[in-house]
Amino acid sequence: MLLANAARDLARCGKGVVALDFDFEAPGLHYKFVGEREVAGGAVPYLLATVEGTASPPPFDEHMISVPIPTEAGGWLRLMPAGPAPHKSYWAALKELGDRLRLTDLSGRGFMALLDLQARIADELKPDYLLIDARTGVTELGGLATTVLADIVVCMFVANQESLDGTITVVEALSSAPRLAGQEPVRVVLVLSRTTANLARNEPFASSIRRRIVPRRGGNVSMLFV
Repeated sequence: MLLANAARDLARCGKGVVALDFDFEAPGLHYKFVGEREVAGGAVPYLLATVEGTASPPPFDEHMISVPIPTEAGGWLRLMPAGPAPHKSYWAALKELGDRLRLTDLSGRGFMALLDLQARIADELKPDYLLIDARTGVTELGGLATTVLADIVVCMFVANQESLDGTITVVEALSSAPRLAGQEPVRVVLVLSRTTANLARNEPFASSIRRRIVPRRGGNVSMLFV
């Protein structure tokens, strides 16, 4: 929801935006933009096509959706969904993608396919912003999306110890993950959502934030309260 709202707001402000759904195990970004409308292409079928040795990459028009944006500022928004989920064909394609691509191998075809997609979006569509919905936690694809493809990673968490512990694990993984040569360290923005006045009275949780997150601020980790 955060990504969908940010994408729409940026487009309304006159920016060109591409939104990618890389949460392949739980795809749902398309519902935020096109509701229950069926989708045909998407990131999974696109990546499969690129590794099958086609002479040229598939047209973006077959795998992206133009989202109408009421604006006079000239902004635009294009969505690449994960694929035609929840149809069975999507899950079969996802399994085949996992079998054929070694996403944890930085020299493998899967990794190069992701970099090629990112470069092609930049060259052909020239968006001002590329927003990626990545899998929660530390996974193969989510790890690549957040440690290599991203300049800024936004991690949302809520005011309970379980959510805080999981967020700290993600931040530590991002801090130690390899980057490509010449890349700046990834910037991490932590967003504590659903904050209320009761948070100040939750001393154990507030103490955990002070001890485990506040010392990280000022470098490549910052924090927002919403």
